[in-house]
Amino acid sequence: MKTRQGVRREHPGLWQQPGLDWQQVQTAPQGDDAGRLALARLAPQLADYSRAPRWLLLINPPAFDWKTVLADAGVDLSRVLQVRCDDDVAAQWALEQAVSGTTCAVALAWVPQLDARDRRRLELVSRRAHCPAFLFEVGQGSPLEIPSALH
Repeated sequence: MKTRQGVRREHPGLWQQPGLDWQQVQTAPQGDDAGRLALARLAPQLADYSRAPRWLLLINPPAFDWKTVLADAGVDLSRVLQVRCDDDVAAQWALEQAVSGTTCAVALAWVPQLDARDRRRLELVSRRAHCPAFLFEVGQGSPLEIPSALH
């Protein structure tokens, strides 16, 4: 009889420095208004990315009307691809795949609070990233930018 194993978040090769303080940002309450404001500040840069022949990927976007915020900034909504994930592990995996591939111009992800291992994992992913990414965490006032080393 075959058994199905669950998803393990602990991989010995990825999280070697659990106390790593990777790109800390100021914390502030993240409600719909704060999230809308953070996205509005980022929207002009996203409009530039939308002119590229690649996708703007939004992973688990929030409940507020993000389409209006992006459209008002001049983002080409035909270049926006929305992905809904069942849990935060799947959202982080989708973000890793997006920045590692060559089909996205930029990736944005909304996830709960990350622990040190997840931050270290994203740091390692950023070393092979082909596009920049922005991570919106619950409780953070501004998005965490994951720079692209290869872009």
